[in-house]
Formats: sequence, structure tokens, C-alpha cells
Amino acid sequence: MGESQNSAANASPLAGKSILFVGGGTFGVSAAYHLASRLDLATSKTTVTIVDRFESPSPIAASTDLNKIVRSDYSEPMYSRLGVEAMAEWKKDTGIFAGMFQQTGWFLAAQNVSLPFIEASVENQKKMGITGVKKVTPEEAKQISPTFTGDMKDWQIWWNPWAGWTTSGDALAAMTRAAKALGVRYVSGNDGWVRKLLYNAEGACIGAESASGARHYADMVVVSAGAASPELLDFQGQLVSKGHVVGHIQLTPQEVEKYSTLKIVDHFEQGIIFPPNRDGIVKVATVNFVTNKKNLQKPGISLPRYRQDNPRDDIPKTVEREIRQWLREFVPDLADREWFETRICWDTDTKDLHFLVDSHPDVKGLYLATGGSAHGFKFLPIIGKYVVDMLESKLDPMFADKWAWRPGRQHEKRGPDPHPNPERELSEFEDFSIMKPLARL
Repeated sequence: MGESQNSAANASPLAGKSILFVGGGTFGVSAAYHLASRLDLATSKTTVTIVDRFESPSPIAASTDLNKIVRSDYSEPMYSRLGVEAMAEWKKDTGIFAGMFQQTGWFLAAQNVSLPFIEASVENQKKMGITGVKKVTPEEAKQISPTFTGDMKDWQIWWNPWAGWTTSGDALAAMTRAAKALGVRYVSGNDGWVRKLLYNAEGACIGAESASGARHYADMVVVSAGAASPELLDFQGQLVSKGHVVGHIQLTPQEVEKYSTLKIVDHFEQGIIFPPNRDGIVKVATVNFVTNKKNLQKPGISLPRYRQDNPRDDIPKTVEREIRQWLREFVPDLADREWFETRICWDTDTKDLHFLVDSHPDVKGLYLATGGSAHGFKFLPIIGKYVVDMLESKLDPMFADKWAWRPGRQHEKRGPDPHPNPERELSEFEDFSIMKPLARL
């Protein structure tokens, strides 16, 4: 580290501090990495620790998956700009994420309520000088992706060759390794599975206690626990943990060749499909969400219900039927294929779909980096530097306003909602109507 860098690190208000990230998903790992990059931890005498129930990539993290879309299509210009910034990092030939991004392009589709989001997003792309985004007919879509054989009745479709996908679980693990190499400590297992935050007599947050009884003390505690965040803190209605159903189809080698031209399809009212990954797996996901408010831990507050704690859980059969019906509209040959793996992927949404990156206004030492709202992962390479800016009290006012602690605030929504269909309560589905208590309680 050069002399000027050394001075800059020591000048940081974080120098000499201990910082604890409760949760090792997108926000926690990215922030820990950028913090360790900004401050040489040894020289600045700063300690950075991530605590998480699982080693990275955590199987319950929303960011842990076969793949996620990387795009800049947003109805809110701020996120479009962040998307372009993040994509520049994803596309680098060297570095943490080299070789992970596949620029396949993607189709944006809708029939009714999601059209305003797509139309505003396409207009933003044009304003930013991104070329090649165009509206296409179903027949034109089939020319781009010949694997489409359904009629796509009443679909309105746009094609954007700029976007693509990345191996999200691999990316999270890679950034975790990079953070560890810079001196970040990562604690997993029962020692890392935080069950409650710790406070002193004055009400300041001073650390966290894990399932094993281990206590992790820190000057600054950052709740970056994603869907599990509402388990740890009263967010006063700002966060709602939501899940969406994911299914994986294993293709034969012959089928991998057949579907090699399959493009990402995001039908904002129905579902998402990805091209085959390196193992010949096609991922399909619904974009209509479920909540879990009828839990025994905090009734009325939606909390994630993880397969790891409830191994007998399947996916709601009603949702499965909806996904299969959607597949029949454009890739009918896959509509009745057996899933070899399923899950409900849990994330946490804010009401306005903006992130929550702020200090807690009433609790000294407590900070928030959560509220991914089903669109946070694509910013993995860069979101951490904005979290660190917040911790250093120098976050750009535009972001600080949008991402503020804001219970009850009538905040302007992040443009038209991409997925405006109402969420459904998990217990309302017949196969989840009598749910046993969470195994971890």
C-alpha cells in the first residue's frame, strides 16, 4: 500500500473500528470486500467480520442460485445507471468475476399490468444511448430464439441484446474468497448463525449473539441478512420477506444442443427461463411472490421458510401448475418435464422497491444494508462501495434519500412496479395450509 493510500485509509472514520456484517449475501459480502479494499485492514487496524449461518455461497441466500439476470433495464434512471456500472464490472476479462457473465440478450414480455414498467425501461435505455433494444413480434422472437415453438398469444415482447446472465452462486463465493484474501473474517455454522442483536444499557447496538451462544462484539453492526432481516429487528413495516418458486430441469446432451439458442425470457407477469448452464440445467422461476405471515415466531410479519429447516416442504402445486401453463405458451416441449430440484427463493422487499442502506436513526452503532427487493444481486460487484460510503457518512445524497430508513414515508415508488400482481400467503395454498412450526424455533 502506497503512502498516500495509507494516509487515506487512516483518515477514514472507519479506521481502527470493528465492523460486523450480519449476513453474507450480496450486500454483506460486497460491502466487506469494498471496505477491505478501501482500508488496508492491517495498516488501518480495522477489523471486518461476516457472520452467516452457512459458508458462502449460503444455500438460503437469495443470491445463491445457478444464475441471475444482469441488465440495466429499469423504469427508474438511477438503477439504470447503476446497472450499466455493474455490467462494466461483470464484463471484465480479469478480476473476481472473469468468465462468469454470458451476454446472451434477453426478452422482456408482458400482456397487461407490467407493460408500463417495460415501456419506461426501454425508454430509459434509449436515453442512455444503449442501442439494439426493440419491440418484436412473436414470429421475430422465434427467429432470434428458434426454440420458441408456442404461439405466445397476446404477448408484447421487447428484445435487448445488451443484457445477459451470470453464475450467481459462483460469483458470491468468488467475492467472499476475495474479501477473505484482504483480511475479512468469515464465521459460519452455529457460531455464525445470529439469533439476536446485543445492546448495552444505553440502548446502543454492540454486537450479535449466535445459536451456539457465541457473542460477536463490534463498534458498528450492519444487518445485511436479506430475507432473515425481519427476524432480528423491528423494521416498522419497511420490509416484507417474499419468496418465489424456482424449478430446475436437467437436459440430456442432445437437448442441450437443441436448446443452445434459448434466450432469457422474463415475462414480468408470469415467469423467467434461462438458457442451459454448463451442466445442462434449465432454470425456471415464477415472478409472482408468496409471503409467510402465519408463522409462529412473529405472526403477522412475513418470515422466510427455508427448505433447510423444513425438509419435507415442496413447492405449492398451484404455483407449479401456473409455471407449466406459462411454459406451454412458448416452449411446450419443456412444460411437463420433471423438476430434478425445486426451492422457494426468499428475498426481502421494501414497499417502494428501493434498497435500505442507512444508519438506524434511533440506535447508535446499528446500520442496515438490506431490502434487495428481488433486484439486488446484479449489483454485487459495486453495491458494497455505496454501503461503505454510507458507513463513512458520505453517501451521495440521491442514494441516501432513496435508500433511507423510512417507516411510514410516502416514498415515490421506483417507477412502475415490474411485478404488480399481489403476493399470496403461503398458508393459503392447500399443500401449506397446515404448516408445522419452523424446525429452528
